[in-house]
Amino acid sequence: MAVKKRRNRKRKMNSKFSIQDFFVKNGQLKRRNTVLFIIGVLLLCVMALHWQNQRQEATNTVTAPSSIYQQRVKWLNSLAPYAQQLQRQYGVLASITLAQAAHESNWNNSQLSQKYYNFYGIKAAPGQKSILLPTSEFVKGQWVTVRAPFKVYDNVQGSMLDHAQLLVRGTSENHQRYNQVIHATNYVAAANALYQAGYATDPEYAQKLIKIIEMYHLNRFDR
Repeated sequence: MAVKKRRNRKRKMNSKFSIQDFFVKNGQLKRRNTVLFIIGVLLLCVMALHWQNQRQEATNTVTAPSSIYQQRVKWLNSLAPYAQQLQRQYGVLASITLAQAAHESNWNNSQLSQKYYNFYGIKAAPGQKSILLPTSEFVKGQWVTVRAPFKVYDNVQGSMLDHAQLLVRGTSENHQRYNQVIHATNYVAAANALYQAGYATDPEYAQKLIKIIEMYHLNRFDR
């Protein structure tokens, strides 16, 4: 008896993919596929927006701060030679002289430094040329604004010189007030000695000076 061989008929698959077939079947909308498509599009939009924001932030980080940094470096370098001269003459570390000038004058953006060449917030004694300006002081655990007479100088070198002489000679009440600053062998000890001696009321004063010195490598001038 002859056995008839069954031939397996292979169904021909349509190799062409239609977008319409993805969304519609037998005249009805495929809800699941439609929802998945919408979710996919939304995810792509979110990812694209996130990538664009990251790219913009990276651009801002590279350009703006870099420009400000270079401007500050240029300004510090212009003061460095005289700061080193004062270190040789009075013993005040050049890094401290520069860091205090930057911090106290807000990088030469304060009214006191721009108009009156006072880069160290030095108060005026009776009879000295002065200007009355508001200033912030940390008193009893909180910041308060007071008005104080600040000394007026003819140029930045005059301010830097007076700052060095103040640290060496101290105040009329205590001639040894900044003795530990002068004898400090490194900027960390000098910055802490300044705060301990009461140069500023800000409890974070020493750390702010240290941060400036380390960020701009000012200790390279301490030679």
